[in-house]
Amino acid sequence: MKIEIVVVAVCGLLASACQGSPSATACAKDSDCKGDRICASGACVAPGGKQPAGAVPGQVAPAPGGGSKAVTAPEQQSYSEASIKPISESCANAHVMLASAPTSVGVDYGWPWSKQAMLVNLQYKAVAGRPSGHGEVSFAVHQADRTFNNAYLLVADCADGATCNHLAAMYKAVVKSSSPQILCGPLPASFGPARKRLDLLAGGPQANLPTDVIGKCARLAACVIATDPSTAEDVGISCQKAPSSFKVECATRYPCANVLSCMGR
Repeated sequence: MKIEIVVVAVCGLLASACQGSPSATACAKDSDCKGDRICASGACVAPGGKQPAGAVPGQVAPAPGGGSKAVTAPEQQSYSEASIKPISESCANAHVMLASAPTSVGVDYGWPWSKQAMLVNLQYKAVAGRPSGHGEVSFAVHQADRTFNNAYLLVADCADGATCNHLAAMYKAVVKSSSPQILCGPLPASFGPARKRLDLLAGGPQANLPTDVIGKCARLAACVIATDPSTAEDVGISCQKAPSSFKVECATRYPCANVLSCMGR
């Protein structure tokens, strides 16, 4: 039974590690690069500069020990915003209500759909406090009032409207039954107080490969859609309804290129 009632969406392509250009400095994370350069697809480049030759937008070079680092900007993905109601890209106090869940699951609920979608879309960077840069997001579980039947709400905060718009479009693409709610300004009083802050990217994708059917179906969907955002099939829900019809164990593979190969796609 699907407990997480999705209300929003999250994007990206997590495939095999890319090879940088021969002249670029190899790296796994930004701190491996000198000066203000950043790590993009396994090579150090200037912020906002071109990716190394052969790099594919959305691909991520895994960091040692299973960690990972966002290496592309959200807008480099091609998720359609036709199914969402975007806000002004310049909004400095942006939010997205991603999903809701009944109070019976408890405040420590794992939000498997949102988590697996984020873990495949590492162009976003999860931060503990208030996001201050483009592509940064933070997550909090709110205790809503009776407007939402006192449910828990998973809310993402962004430093700008553009990031929240892209986040919502990505999640809508991955979880087709979702209805992302993007807001600019203070959160409605009906959302209630934040009960808990969480990092859906903590540990990186390799440390969070799913072990349960719901998580596995969510990862299959995230990998399929991240690779081809135009996919019309609702992979996640179809998988959850009939898991025996899918190679769910493929979801335990890393990266997404290996998941899709295992699925025969």
